[in-house]
Amino acid sequence: MCLSDETQPPPMQKPQIFKKFAKQQRRKLWELEDRLHCPVIGTCLTIEDLKRVIRQAGVVMEVKASDFDYHVTLAHAAGEKSRVTRNLQKLLDKRFQRHLKKLSRVSCEQELAAHWEQALADDEIPGMLWAVITHPLMSKPLSDRVYGEVHMLSHLSGRSHRKALARIPLLEAECDELSTTLKKQRAVHDLHLAERDERIAALESQVTKLRQDLAANREVELTPDNQTLESRYERLQSRNEWLTQNLATTRQALDEQSAQHSALNELLLETREQLKQSEHNLAQLVKHLNGNPQPAKTVPNLTGRKVVYIGGRRSLAPHLRSVVEGCCGSFIHHDGGVEDSRANLDKKVTGADVVFCPIDCISHDACLRVKRCCKRNNTQFIPLRSSGVSSLLNGLQLVAQQ
Repeated sequence: MCLSDETQPPPMQKPQIFKKFAKQQRRKLWELEDRLHCPVIGTCLTIEDLKRVIRQAGVVMEVKASDFDYHVTLAHAAGEKSRVTRNLQKLLDKRFQRHLKKLSRVSCEQELAAHWEQALADDEIPGMLWAVITHPLMSKPLSDRVYGEVHMLSHLSGRSHRKALARIPLLEAECDELSTTLKKQRAVHDLHLAERDERIAALESQVTKLRQDLAANREVELTPDNQTLESRYERLQSRNEWLTQNLATTRQALDEQSAQHSALNELLLETREQLKQSEHNLAQLVKHLNGNPQPAKTVPNLTGRKVVYIGGRRSLAPHLRSVVEGCCGSFIHHDGGVEDSRANLDKKVTGADVVFCPIDCISHDACLRVKRCCKRNNTQFIPLRSSGVSSLLNGLQLVAQQ
């Protein structure tokens, strides 16, 4: 507890009190309560850490030993001072040196509890857990509180992991659907290119023939008696001009098709990159929800932002909600006026931090109305290419980066 003004010692005795506090030592791993060994081993260390410590200590494990076997072995061994526990102590102190240094300046239990609450809010649990439970000022009530909160977080992480696994088949189905669409588009483009090449070849052959006919007709001397040839020449010349103009128009159309084909190819590459990034983000999100003590930086972290999703398919709303909440955000959905009232659109958008709108599954009028409302409220508006989960993940990644 913090010292009050009434309990402060006389000024001449302060150096002695500080000297006494400086002698207080952090508790070692084997000095902790037995119940705290399990959360420390499971939260502060990875499976690779456990295997490396056991291997360095010369402990022999069965060939088919599971991750749980490694966890149980070290949790049981943590209560006694040994080579294994000394290696664990050294590894934990080195990895979480920054947290230990941060709490070295703490002078009361209330301040220690405040640091723990901030760690829960910032999702910085592993390092702060080790620094708090080994601190000299750790009391029994605070120890009970920390143990209970870490215990419940493990249950929440398992439930989130099950939800993430349930979303994987939906993402795989969406990936297959995109692959099928790309194959169809490629087949259509190849057919258009073949037709274009055939038309160009036919027109060039026709122009060549007309030029040959024109050259042959010019070699014939025109006299008053060959009016028929002169008339034919004029018709051929007129036809040649028409074909020349038609060829120019056709080439312009082919150039436009080529430009469109190039744009579609770029869109295809961009879609593939987005799909690859979405799969990577989903893998990182599943890993994060699976209880990884140190989640990857590529997982979007919304830090409590309010996300409003307008439009899309109603059947996907629960999955979209799980994704947003898994990224530490709150989720509100409105179908854009299909079943929900359009009069509630402005109310839904008001107070939001970011608004997503899939352009492939919302009416034009609703999309414009949401966009105007976001501009009026100075709210970030992000249109999505599709209403799928992967498109939302890309949008969340963009918001997290900003």
